[in-house]
Amino acid sequence: MRLSSREATLSWVVGLLILLGLTYWVVAPRVRIWMEIVENRKQMVDRIALMEHLVQSQGQWDSRLNAVKTRLAKYSAGQDVTADYLKILERVAKDNHVNLGRRQPKKEKRHGNLYELAIDCSWEGDLEALVRFLFALEQETVTMDVERLTVSMKPGGKDQMRGNFTVMCIYSRSGNPPSEGKSAGSKPERF
Repeated sequence: MRLSSREATLSWVVGLLILLGLTYWVVAPRVRIWMEIVENRKQMVDRIALMEHLVQSQGQWDSRLNAVKTRLAKYSAGQDVTADYLKILERVAKDNHVNLGRRQPKKEKRHGNLYELAIDCSWEGDLEALVRFLFALEQETVTMDVERLTVSMKPGGKDQMRGNFTVMCIYSRSGNPPSEGKSAGSKPERF
């Protein structure tokens, strides 16, 4: 049996389509895998570059850590620190003409070797007094950071504002963890 040229061409086309279909069926999953490998390799190269940068900048991080450690107060295990931080907060507010209303200390939280005490406060004053207060608080020799600061205009008061903020006091303790209801009256130590 002899095939006509049209039949021969059709059989070549069908054979070629079958070959292309089989090739796609076999090669497409491998191409996807290859593209995933290329993407993973790129991510790993980026991670390695980041890690090398962090290792090279270790000296800078160590110096920043030492600077924070010099400001980090160290209290004895059973000492109540709330009064010390409230005194500092009130002194800085008074020196900078910021009137503190409500001062509500929260419960002390432990994070490894560090302790955190949050104090919620309401305040009143003008913008200049607030800026001076925040700057003076930053200059204190203990670690006190202001979080969640709200500012609004006081009704009927020209240039007078009010609001709320939370002061986060960070410190460490020496000795055993504090026991409930126990306090001591000594000054904080430094690292």
